[in-house]
Amino acid sequence: MKMNKLFNKNIFYKPGDSTSCQVSDNPGVYMICLNQSKSLPKIDINPTYNQFYGLDIVYIGISTKSLKTRDCKTHFEGNNAGRSTLRKSIGSMFCYQKIPRDINNPTNGKTKFNDNDEQQLSKWMSDSLVLYFNDKVSTNILSDLEYDLIANYKPILNISKNYDVVNVNFRKLLKKLRKS
Repeated sequence: MKMNKLFNKNIFYKPGDSTSCQVSDNPGVYMICLNQSKSLPKIDINPTYNQFYGLDIVYIGISTKSLKTRDCKTHFEGNNAGRSTLRKSIGSMFCYQKIPRDINNPTNGKTKFNDNDEQQLSKWMSDSLVLYFNDKVSTNILSDLEYDLIANYKPILNISKNYDVVNVNFRKLLKKLRKS
């Protein structure tokens, strides 16, 4: 499916321009891009981006329950990088230190960033990213659609389901940063 057919360039959410999330509460698919003149934190390998109407695509995902909950409350307004692969990747690129997410079980391997870093990350994401979404997609095809979109548009922060050979070394480094 063509991106310009799936995502309407005029239907998007810019977190920094609004105090409340204007994203659908329905299931659907979403794509996150960098705002014009914004860039991800630099790491040792520069990725190659694909674009949507001139914006660099960084992440594609689905929500089987609520786009609003997944995108606004988990990705953009969240304070727990352990529940958002997008937040964990970007925070790791900023070299934020991970701390245990679960105070009652700190050795379970689940992590987040400290409160100050989580706030800085939310601010950066709000200022730097734009979200496109489509809630008119059948929930029966969401998983297949996500796989196809990642395969076709190769968003650099998608590690899972991303077999792009161009950015393979970038993803390897990102995985390493996420684990450190």
